[in-house]
Amino acid sequence: MDAEELAETPNNEETAPDLVAFVDSSAIVAMVDANDNTHGAAVSAYAELLQQGYKLFTTNHVIAETVDLLDAGVGPDVARRWLRDHRLSIYHADEQDERRARALVISSRNPRGLSYVDAVSLVVMEKFGVADAFAVDPHFLNETA
Repeated sequence: MDAEELAETPNNEETAPDLVAFVDSSAIVAMVDANDNTHGAAVSAYAELLQQGYKLFTTNHVIAETVDLLDAGVGPDVARRWLRDHRLSIYHADEQDERRARALVISSRNPRGLSYVDAVSLVVMEKFGVADAFAVDPHFLNETA
């Protein structure tokens, strides 16, 4: 997926091209895991994003992280089912994205550090001019603020 495809591949016909939100693994895990403390809020937020016509996308790195988190949290069957059934558009980070993400991680002054997956996410959001993120991880949300 490139920038043009991202803007031109809406969830439904009424979607404006500028209604784009990046989806973080924290939101996906919260929606899938009914025992997650933020499950209800995540499900409601997802429904609202769809109702408003947002185009939702993520990266190949977030897909990998999500499968690992679901596998560890709710089990491999649920992780495989989500991987098979999800309908998110996936942007595959390129070499330039990877270089910029590495530089972000290395230069991070955040006392908790910056995960590589979050760094790739931030780079991709900036690359496409996406300001909206669907996440429940306060650390990711702080990085996007």
